[in-house]
Amino acid sequence: MTLIFVLMGTFLLIAVALIRRWQQIRFARHVHTLHHRYRPVLARLLSGARSAGGIEALRELPLADLELLFDPLFSQRKLTERQLVFLEALCADLGLIALWQSRSAAGHTATPLYSGDGTPGNHPGGAAGRYLLRAKSIRNLGKLRHRPSWPLLVNAVDDRHPDIQLLALRSLGAMGAPESFPFLRERLHAVVQRESTSPPLAGLQAAMVSFDLSCAPALLPSLRHPDRHLRLHAMEILRTMVGREAARQPRLILIQELLSPPVVDLLLTVLAVDLSAEVRARVADVIVFVADARATSVLHDLLIDRQWFVRLHTVRALSQWRQTTKPQHLEVGDCLHDPHWRVRETAIQTLISFGQKGRDHLYKHFLTSPDHNTRAQIVEVIERTGLMSVLVEEYSTGTKGVEALMVEYLASDTAPMGISGVLRTLEPESRKRFLDRFLPYAEATMRFPEETHTEMGSSLSLQQILEFPPHLAA
Repeated sequence: MTLIFVLMGTFLLIAVALIRRWQQIRFARHVHTLHHRYRPVLARLLSGARSAGGIEALRELPLADLELLFDPLFSQRKLTERQLVFLEALCADLGLIALWQSRSAAGHTATPLYSGDGTPGNHPGGAAGRYLLRAKSIRNLGKLRHRPSWPLLVNAVDDRHPDIQLLALRSLGAMGAPESFPFLRERLHAVVQRESTSPPLAGLQAAMVSFDLSCAPALLPSLRHPDRHLRLHAMEILRTMVGREAARQPRLILIQELLSPPVVDLLLTVLAVDLSAEVRARVADVIVFVADARATSVLHDLLIDRQWFVRLHTVRALSQWRQTTKPQHLEVGDCLHDPHWRVRETAIQTLISFGQKGRDHLYKHFLTSPDHNTRAQIVEVIERTGLMSVLVEEYSTGTKGVEALMVEYLASDTAPMGISGVLRTLEPESRKRFLDRFLPYAEATMRFPEETHTEMGSSLSLQQILEFPPHLAA
């Protein structure tokens, strides 16, 4: 009897597996037929072509089949802004948006799991199916940026399932509805102050930084909050929003009307001297874009802050300086004497980003500084940024001045391997021009110390290198 029961159970499992496999094959064939028949119609509609017959054909399909047809557009393809407009109108016309809204609000399936012809739907039944349908509905509303749905997604942020919370936050960030930003701010307060453990802080911040910069004034209560952790998170959100906008607009200048005068005043007068060094460090990343006469003096104070990472953030932020007032390369040059090596390295990179004036200041510091460590850092950054190739190429074409002295000094002393590596990348003609110019200089410098030693009894200092006669520096 035991053997009979074992055999019966085995055959039953095999039968269930075969039936399940048959259902999967049938479902896959149904999906393939659906896409093969209606995908050209959908492509024409998304291109903007008017097709009353195409819309009528789609209206005849059950909602389950429509979801199967539209799902690849939301899960895989990246649509253009124009296609998203047509897709949103089409989904509203076919009733899909109303269906997704009802699922997002109620949290259960609002449509049968089987299509009209008895073909299994694309989701299993039960709680797992309802969860998956709701998750896809929230995702689709976010993909379409359907702003009227933001109250439903705000409620979904409080869902007990963490995946639903993250999807709702992501969709809210994609929508960017300004009305939903204060709700997210209040949840930020609750999470940071440990009044709530959900939604996750990382997902909440990622959603808030996706909003337009015009929502930044809504952060004012957080920036003024006595809790330094909350001020820090709010400042990080504002800094990221400004950085994203600066990447989108290379010539971004923040006027007070955009950030609002209270936010600008708070940045320049309160947050720039905040007790938290982490807050002060992030202030510099914002005020370099602010069109305010007080920004220059505030940045100067941050450059000499007692905390090295505040100075580091400030020096790095000055590479994005947008104002046409007093140039900052001289103050950044002072950071080349900073006791922390990361501040010095960032100052080197910032001076290079300032253009010709900044590079000249850097070269002069290199030629006159007795600090071996700083000079080694300058050489390393020049090689890493590709500036060495530019210097050697210009030198071979006859450039003069401090750049020529820089190349000659590097080739003769500090970085011979770097120069050799650059020479190997030059064209034969450029290499010949470089050697034709550099070899006479090398011979002259070999004779020059002997003559001066005989006449003056001392060797050259680094400052004297800058005072070479024209026939040596030319």
